[in-house]
Amino acid sequence: MAGISGLGSGIEIDKIVPALVAAERAPKQNQLDTLQKSTESQISGLGTLFSAVNDLSTTLASLKNVSAFQKTTVSSSSSSVVTATSTGSIPAGKFSLQVQQLASSSKVVLPSVAGGSTATFNTGSLSISAGSASISIDVTAQNNSLLGIRDAINTAGDSQGISASIVTDSSGSRLVLSSSKTGAGNDLKVSASQDGLATGANSLNALGFSGGSSVTQLPLVAGGASATFKQGTLSIGSGAVNLSVEVEAQDSLDTIMQKINAGGSSQGISASIETVDGGSRLVIHSSAAEDLTVTAQSDDTGDGDVSLSTLASTAGSNSKTIDTAKSAIFKVDGLSVEKPTNSIDDVIEGLTLNLTGVQSADDIAANKTVDITISQDKSTVRTNLQKFVDSYNKLIAATNSLTVVVPSEVDGEVPVTGALVGDSTIRNLLAGLRKQMVTLNTSGSGISSLAELGVTTQKDGTLSLDSSKLDALLVNKYDQVSEFLTGSNGLVGRLSSVTDPYVATDGVIKQRESALWSIKSSINTQTEALDLRMEKLQTRLYAQYNAMDSLVSQLSRTSENLTNTLANLPGVVKKSSS
Repeated sequence: MAGISGLGSGIEIDKIVPALVAAERAPKQNQLDTLQKSTESQISGLGTLFSAVNDLSTTLASLKNVSAFQKTTVSSSSSSVVTATSTGSIPAGKFSLQVQQLASSSKVVLPSVAGGSTATFNTGSLSISAGSASISIDVTAQNNSLLGIRDAINTAGDSQGISASIVTDSSGSRLVLSSSKTGAGNDLKVSASQDGLATGANSLNALGFSGGSSVTQLPLVAGGASATFKQGTLSIGSGAVNLSVEVEAQDSLDTIMQKINAGGSSQGISASIETVDGGSRLVIHSSAAEDLTVTAQSDDTGDGDVSLSTLASTAGSNSKTIDTAKSAIFKVDGLSVEKPTNSIDDVIEGLTLNLTGVQSADDIAANKTVDITISQDKSTVRTNLQKFVDSYNKLIAATNSLTVVVPSEVDGEVPVTGALVGDSTIRNLLAGLRKQMVTLNTSGSGISSLAELGVTTQKDGTLSLDSSKLDALLVNKYDQVSEFLTGSNGLVGRLSSVTDPYVATDGVIKQRESALWSIKSSINTQTEALDLRMEKLQTRLYAQYNAMDSLVSQLSRTSENLTNTLANLPGVVKKSSS
């Protein structure tokens, strides 16, 4: 209608109607805007209040249970020997330990071979075990190299804690086997069995090994087990064991093997013959874990195909034990204990011991011990009480800002007020908390007030904590502090009974917020209704004013027509326009 209204009468309808509509809308709109602002302010204020109360309630929960005062700290007088951690409820006390031996796992080296990682072996199978953990490896023409066997062991042993690596030294390349299984009886053992399907440069059986033993392969000899040797002497040594074998002219490899087995049976020395590509060799076994050495003295006299000196073994080429699987051996308050691991949780109830080192022989001989001390965790109680003071002070600061009244510096102006000024929710909450904090505990002869703990109220309503006073009580009256705070009528429980109804999902604050959101929804509904009513009013006013404008326009035209008609009637004398 803008731009065409009022042409007949000259009245500015497009200004008059909006002005009348605005005047009609203003009182109700101002009422709704004021209510909207007040409602949103209260919702925001209640959110701030809920956050502060919930923070205090959470802090009270950390002090509410007796278990908060049953926490302990565990310390060791020598962490390089043993450490300990608490795994449950354990009373304060002290345990004296002596650590004589750590649990360890098995590690062995197998015989060295020439050719590096590409050195080949006869095909067959390997069975490797460490206690109850065991794996089986099929050695085929596709994986019968040192590298292929290593990879097959690592693949099969991944879940059993058995692994292999290749180490190359001056004597050649060899497999080094490791196990993660600690404890006596868990030594690595290797059982080898050749199947004759394919041959390599080395005997697979030479990889056979029993924990705590050593094995060495002697050089290859052409001619097999029937090859004969010139006269001389073989000397076989393994730790304290020394075996001398006299070899006569034309003794065969088989004869030498029999002499070694006959002379070494009482000393843990034995021999076997392995045939591989290129010939046969002696494999010497020792039940000792020490290095095996084989030296040959040959006078090269007499008949025989081969000089005895060819049977000397390369130093360090044999298999041996590097680490023996052992159990941890220690004493607890003089009681001897043996465990398969260094982490023990079934000796002292509520404690896990972690053995990290062994005491010296002198310390053990002098009966020196490492002390594990379990003490009450007073620092946690102190920290939680400080959190309570801080949370309460945060609540006071929040309620002060929500209920503040700041007078205007200009006379007659309305003062600035907080979102919840005069609100009964805050008054009731603070009154309930203050009542519980000043109520004396008259049960028993222990602590009766917060002030005795060093917690006092300041002039501004906040709390302060005297740490030195609290520390003295925690040292001398720890149980009384616990009783005052967490007993059947303890302060923390009573304060929680005040805060809990305010922070519950259907509690006081949430109910208030729900009511305010309903008011906010009602404001939106009323605003929509007001918009619709004003739209109808504007339509009606435009219709009325436009009707009036049309009528005035018609009357003006009628008046003009009537004037013109009368002026043209006969006998009508017109004034001259002199």
